[in-house]
Amino acid sequence: MDTNEMTAAKVTSETESRIKGTGKLLFLIIGLVIGACVTAVFVLKLKGGFRKLEGKGYDTPEEAVLAYAEYLKAGDFDNIVSTFAMESYVDNYSVKEYYDRIRAFSPNVINVGQQYVKLGYDSDLITSVNLENRKAYISGNVFRQCIIPMCAKIDDDNLSSTFTKGIPYTIGDEEKLDAVMDFINSSPEFEDMKIGECLDVSKINPDYLKGLKDSVKRKEKEWGGDIEYVCLELKIDGEDYVLCMTCVCYDDRWYNAEFSNYYGMIFAVPTSAGGLAPGNMFEELKK
Repeated sequence: MDTNEMTAAKVTSETESRIKGTGKLLFLIIGLVIGACVTAVFVLKLKGGFRKLEGKGYDTPEEAVLAYAEYLKAGDFDNIVSTFAMESYVDNYSVKEYYDRIRAFSPNVINVGQQYVKLGYDSDLITSVNLENRKAYISGNVFRQCIIPMCAKIDDDNLSSTFTKGIPYTIGDEEKLDAVMDFINSSPEFEDMKIGECLDVSKINPDYLKGLKDSVKRKEKEWGGDIEYVCLELKIDGEDYVLCMTCVCYDDRWYNAEFSNYYGMIFAVPTSAGGLAPGNMFEELKK
């Protein structure tokens, strides 16, 4: 091999080494980038970055309640939750205003559906706990809304009172056990539910509304957003019902916030009803 051939071979070898080195560096950089992305994704998942529970909100409180009814009809629990203020609610809720309103404190009392006691509240853990508390509150009230139409189908007042009044039902024989099993194995036909109109609450006797402004003001201070009450007509299993909901507004978007409302209280809707009451309780608004 002459001198020129040796030089050319050396140059070729050095070039190949540089290319291999550059390739290794490139793969190393790509590996680091991918690793950083995976880590970021993992951190976001831990912090709930991909698990936002609330949706984009609605233009009006009536739209929020109508959306809830549509998802209830469809049996879509995840989207039922999405109609509620979740992260926004947790971020804006004032525990101080809550205790100022009730004028009592006990660290062992859970304000169900709202917030736990503010101990290390700014931590990701407590934020997650409060979100799960909200979700449990929603599921509990959806369960109650299933129960109300079921109670209307049975003739045994003692059995239905177990849910409507919290009175235990004594199972003294096989017949009563069968009655209980028949009851809990039944279910309302939400898929055939008819969604009506929102009631005109302006028809409510003004004498009943003396505490309305104060109720709204206290809720708005506690929740950190504007409040509206909505009553929606429904027909479930051929029977008329009214759904009472409280809605809240954050950043010009409306969400469901609470089952039942001030109007429901006026017409004696029980807190155990999940905001759902027989339509005949609201005849005054249908005239």
